[in-house]
Amino acid sequence: MKRISKSWRWPLAGLLLTSAGALVVPVGDMLWLHLAVTLSALVLLVRLAHREVPFPLALAQLRLGGDDPALLRARVLSAAHGMQQGRIGLVLTRLRLVLPDLTRVLGPDHPDTLAARSLSLQVRGETGDLPDRLSAMRELIGDMTPVLDPGHPDVLAARYCLAEWLKSDGFTTEAEAAFADVIALGTEQLGPDHNIVLIARSSLTILRYDRTGSDPSAAVEDMITIVAAMERTLGPAHPTAATTRHLLAQWRSTQADSGA
Repeated sequence: MKRISKSWRWPLAGLLLTSAGALVVPVGDMLWLHLAVTLSALVLLVRLAHREVPFPLALAQLRLGGDDPALLRARVLSAAHGMQQGRIGLVLTRLRLVLPDLTRVLGPDHPDTLAARSLSLQVRGETGDLPDRLSAMRELIGDMTPVLDPGHPDVLAARYCLAEWLKSDGFTTEAEAAFADVIALGTEQLGPDHNIVLIARSSLTILRYDRTGSDPSAAVEDMITIVAAMERTLGPAHPTAATTRHLLAQWRSTQADSGA
């Protein structure tokens, strides 16, 4: 029974009941009414099940078993795919269902479990689903660091998220220090042109630009260097490079208008 996804057990039961009912209900109007009602309910159950576990993954579970690590990773990826579609509710639903299985099968300190926790926490923190997102992220970073090392990309991504939340919540001094830590660790472990390092440099420069007031010249010069590095490393058409380049153009336009 474990090979049948929990989410798909109700649709399967509905199909069996529909078939059994069709055998005992007399032919005629009652049979058509029975089929109309039960098939409508079955369609609803299938949609709900597919929302929680996509049908291809349910088939894979039937073949591999629900505890197969590759299947669990695929379930996390299906949740992450929902973010590209802007379906945040779908992301949270799928992560909520897969996290207990990851913890049970792989353990709470496994990199895949920690990565799924990080994704869930970031989404919940952005949607206001966490009463204290700063403490929750600090706790996660504390759990990740001994397992993955401080310079691991997943740890740096969590640290970067914490820095952004500190900035959003008005703790600008702490945010500046947090961005600087991400840059320092990332540069040491991954190199100065790694994506997370360049994004953190950009965010830190934006923070400093917003705080400079009447003389943003230093921030503008820093951003020119960052944009050049992004275009060289990621390519001019990369969304991050394009967005940062557009922001830089706005800054330079404002600087020209002010005569700075």
